[in-house]
Amino acid sequence: MSVPTHEVLIVHPNEARRSALVAALGAHRVAAVGSQVEATRRMESSVPTLIIAPADNARRFLRHVDRAAPEAVCVFVCSRSDQLGLEELVETAAEGHVFSTVDDALSEGELGLRLRDILQLRASTRVALDAGMRVDFLLRDQPFVAECQDLGNFGAALRIPMDASMAAFLPGTVLDALSMVRDGQPVLHVGRAYVRHATPVHQDGRSFLRVGISWRPMPDESCAAPPRTLRDPVTVLAALRKALRRELPLWLHPPDSQAAHFRMESATVDPVDERGILRGVVAPGLPASVGEVVHLCFEMGGQHYSGVTSMLHVAQDSVSLGLPRSLSVENRRGQQRFRPAVDHRFLVRFTSPFGGQRVTRAVLDLGGHGFAFPIDASCEVLPAGSHLDAALLLPDGSEVACRVEVRSVDVVPFEARHDQRLRPYRCGVRILDMPATVRDAVVDAFVSARSPQVKDGTVFRFPDLWRMMQDARYTFHPDHPFGEEPRVLPALEDLHERLGRARDLGRSLVYTDGHRPLGHVNGLRMHSGTWLVQHLAVLPGFRRSEQVSSELTSLAVEVGEAMEDVEFIRYMWRTDNRWPHRLGTWLARVLEGQGLCHLRQFHYLRADRDAPSIIAPGALPVVREAGPADRKWLEMYLRAQGDMVRLLSEDLLADLGAEQELGERFRAVGLHRERRMFVVDGETRPLAMALQEEATPGLSLIEVSNSFNLVVPDRAHPDARQAVAALAARCRQHANERGRPSALGLVDSADVPVLLEAGFVDQGRFSEWTFHRSMVRRWCEAWRSLFERQAPTRRAAREARAEARAAISPAQDQEAR
Repeated sequence: MSVPTHEVLIVHPNEARRSALVAALGAHRVAAVGSQVEATRRMESSVPTLIIAPADNARRFLRHVDRAAPEAVCVFVCSRSDQLGLEELVETAAEGHVFSTVDDALSEGELGLRLRDILQLRASTRVALDAGMRVDFLLRDQPFVAECQDLGNFGAALRIPMDASMAAFLPGTVLDALSMVRDGQPVLHVGRAYVRHATPVHQDGRSFLRVGISWRPMPDESCAAPPRTLRDPVTVLAALRKALRRELPLWLHPPDSQAAHFRMESATVDPVDERGILRGVVAPGLPASVGEVVHLCFEMGGQHYSGVTSMLHVAQDSVSLGLPRSLSVENRRGQQRFRPAVDHRFLVRFTSPFGGQRVTRAVLDLGGHGFAFPIDASCEVLPAGSHLDAALLLPDGSEVACRVEVRSVDVVPFEARHDQRLRPYRCGVRILDMPATVRDAVVDAFVSARSPQVKDGTVFRFPDLWRMMQDARYTFHPDHPFGEEPRVLPALEDLHERLGRARDLGRSLVYTDGHRPLGHVNGLRMHSGTWLVQHLAVLPGFRRSEQVSSELTSLAVEVGEAMEDVEFIRYMWRTDNRWPHRLGTWLARVLEGQGLCHLRQFHYLRADRDAPSIIAPGALPVVREAGPADRKWLEMYLRAQGDMVRLLSEDLLADLGAEQELGERFRAVGLHRERRMFVVDGETRPLAMALQEEATPGLSLIEVSNSFNLVVPDRAHPDARQAVAALAARCRQHANERGRPSALGLVDSADVPVLLEAGFVDQGRFSEWTFHRSMVRRWCEAWRSLFERQAPTRRAAREARAEARAAISPAQDQEAR
């Protein structure tokens, strides 16, 4: 199952350019020489399959290549501004030599893509297709119908009727929306293909155009995080320090050439003046002098950081640079992919729609939306855009049918020290219409791969988790008190079992030492597209309690991200709990996005069923149920206020579809989840509105899923206070109607005095942070760095305590204990 390794010979007199070409072909066997004479000698001892050389003396060099390596692919590197080099290549092509060219001004990334395409087109096999493979595409918005003659992983040959103009299929012409259909079933679709060549052919008494095309999978921009720029000097300095702490490579390159990158060794950051100084060692090939502008870049956490700085000092053994004033951050990776652990193996089975082979492969890695498996590109054809009817064998032995789309076919990198002669290709696919069983199995495998100590909460009895939370001193809502287990536990245990069967609505993660639970966190689908992280509890005194908290929280966030229909992640904390408050506010401040997140603070108020109210009911205005017009007004009001994150994350659109669908999903597993709205009318618009949540008790142990919050458009209105009091009374009545022992309000500070008069008791202030799923990678990176910075401090504190204990006598130590 492999493709022969490509021996690559690079010929270039410029050392920096040779290094860039070697870096662009890091997955191949590369030999680099400085002259064509050395290249000729090298070809006599080792025959390459790809030769890259400058355009100088191209004709004479090709004569040596034809004699020593006749099967090699020649690629000449020539800038478009090099008139002499272009003329040499034109004359060489006129003599009948076949070769490819690449622009010498391309960046390293673009150069690597161009050379990779050339290698892949040569390496991939092609299969001849029988009649009946119809091809539809658009050429300049005009529909065309053709027949596929043969097909490879990276291109195809089309048979087009001769009545089409050959001038319409010049090399480089774009074919849009290309689809292949067999027996009425679509088997391949690519958004864009490119014409490579067109040749008139007369065969079997028929004349047609043979058009060769190639394609490259288009990037999926729908889930990519928008680019951003770090301008705060403190943030820029922190990003560089984090990269150095993780020993990540820093690269420098001149502003006029991105092809030659130079690594900065032994780099350190000194906070001098406002910006700081970056010191290190760079290879002498970097053209640098004092005052020279250079570009700095590095990769960290799936993101590419780049900035512009200048040389402050240049010596033989070191250089000094000023820190960039800003860093541009580009997202390189969407969801995390992972390799499944030994006990979570997946197999995929399918029949190739092109060659007809029955294929069974082990899955290499998985993500929330797809997976990858190896193929043999020398005899198997699965081009990007192919649709496959596959069967996925899950770790528990069950087999699930699913339809997948091939998204990419890439070379699998290898390590040269193993001297591998063969190398497989990696085929990445996306699952269309993800079955629930597959999604749950992928999430379980992800949790196991990330943290083997974390288990799904369904494998534990809820009373065991309850006792662990009690030992962890977790503060619950008074409706679920400790010490009253016979009254509280049966309903909560039943709820735990029901959510365990509907894991897309809620999921519990438990950290164990192999025998007993040490920590717990829960994720709940609070709204149709919002995942709430809650119920974090870790046993006190455990020496790795902070690490357990970190792992459980990050896993709960990433489990929510793995669900395709989750758009927002939310968690909340008590502001008087100092450690979570410092964590939450720091993250919210560092990751503040442009319209992608929302930080809210509210007071948590509770009123017992029989709590007295000092407000006379007769003096309150009338409260009514909200109608469609009120929902439309609420949507327009939130849009006008700029509260788009709240509007989308809490299903507050005028359309009830998302809210009703969520209720149906909960009802399907025997649970309840709804929302009611109460309104006090004003002269021209609602004076105030209450959003009352309804849910099965225990979905949230502090019962935020059974709370209400208020929308008051004009607090300066003379009747606003009375409207708030009336809504509070109506929500208390609603809690009594539902048989709830108390009513809960999550309200702003301005409404607290009114609710206190209405019989509510202030339980403290909470903060709530909601952010878009595109920020999850940044959140995970910030979360990890936060605990990395805390680790040395905690270690130093433990060492100080140990030294202090060693300094006292055993008797004093026993007395202190």
